[in-house]
Amino acid sequence: MADIILAVNNVKKKIKKREIIKGISLEIKKGEVLGFLGPNGAGKSTTLRMVVGLSKPTSGNITISGFDIQKDYVKAMAQVGCMIEGPDMYNYMSGYKNLEMLNAMGNEVSTKAIERVVELVGLEHRIHDKVRVYSMGMKQRLGLAAALLHQPKLLILDEPTNGLDPQGIYEFRGIIKQLAQEEGISVLISSHLISEVQLMCDKVSIINQGELIRSATVDSLLTSKEVMWTTNDVHRAYDLIRGRISEASLVRNRILAPLNQEALPEINRMLFNAGIEIEQVAVKEKTLEALFLELTENQHIT
Repeated sequence: MADIILAVNNVKKKIKKREIIKGISLEIKKGEVLGFLGPNGAGKSTTLRMVVGLSKPTSGNITISGFDIQKDYVKAMAQVGCMIEGPDMYNYMSGYKNLEMLNAMGNEVSTKAIERVVELVGLEHRIHDKVRVYSMGMKQRLGLAAALLHQPKLLILDEPTNGLDPQGIYEFRGIIKQLAQEEGISVLISSHLISEVQLMCDKVSIINQGELIRSATVDSLLTSKEVMWTTNDVHRAYDLIRGRISEASLVRNRILAPLNQEALPEINRMLFNAGIEIEQVAVKEKTLEALFLELTENQHIT
């Protein structure tokens, strides 16, 4: 389809005899922001390296704007802008001179195009200052401008909010949303800050042990709610609820279970009819961070 910018199709990667990536498939459409999450050793970095052509898949294929990165590498990479953690700029030069130099090293764009990306990232009032006086947030904006210089259709950001204060993170999030919604740029983000991914991204793909274990819109991932009960007979109540909801768990004499709020009266009625007194019941929405930790068995985030 014409609106699919990045397509990763059943990609596998073996190093020696070990299968690192086990058949991953995902896609990003025009103007979508996808958060890519995974614990230590999950294969996230290996996948990103294959997406930008630094590592070759053992099988499967990756296309960017319809160009296969193995068959049409130059055309595929011409569609991509990358910002990997902190941007590497010359501190003794102005932000504008840095962009001019990067422009001269690639397929040159006009002065007007440089000014446009500077405006897109909100750096127009400080672009002629030396980079050495830039705050971390300003350096991140400059790095983003460099990634946008040649009008990519896909923007790949690895830990883009590293080192930013809350205000800087808030402003960076706004820029990314604007680029996606108003400029139609697709964005692939890898980040430690899962709460930010939840606020910034349209979709999330979670990888664990080389497999894609969940890929869906943020809204659909968070529609399920968790209910907590405390009762006068917690073990019998747990057995009854577990009979209806297999994912129910018993934690510190409280019963926890994913449950749509519409089904809650039926469960409460079941407990009441069994002679169990409900002391407390609470409903809370799951966060993306809680879901991530649940899916990856509380491993550390990378």
